[in-house]
Amino acid sequence: MKKLFGRTDLENALKRLDKLTHDEARTAIAQNLKATHTVDERVRGVAAGVAGVDDRVARVGDTVTSVNDRVVGIDDRVFRVDERVAGVDDRVAGVDEKVTAVADGKQKFSVIDKVSTNDVHRRKGREGNHPTNSQRRRPSPTFVTS
Repeated sequence: MKKLFGRTDLENALKRLDKLTHDEARTAIAQNLKATHTVDERVRGVAAGVAGVDDRVARVGDTVTSVNDRVVGIDDRVFRVDERVAGVDDRVAGVDEKVTAVADGKQKFSVIDKVSTNDVHRRKGREGNHPTNSQRRRPSPTFVTS
């Protein structure tokens, strides 16, 4: 009987060991599952962050396109200004040639002054407060080249 009792104790101990092993395996699986869910939630958070960054990059791209369009418009305006400056440069060269001709004595010039009239009747009171009444005509020299 001792053998029988000993064997029963051994079998019971093996059953308890088997049960403990299964419990430990289930605990390990539960911890693994919990860690997997945590990682999954973090990955979803990162994915949402990446989507937000992607949206912002798209908006930056739209802004860059808008700025590029404005730069093209400015480039066109600069080109027109450059053409105007070239026209002014041509006119200045023409004036320079005339001044050189006058300085060399090849051409004569005269100055005609328009004299302002000071005997213009000024109105008094409300009538005299009109903005154009206070303007004075100043002599303007006119250069005539022959």
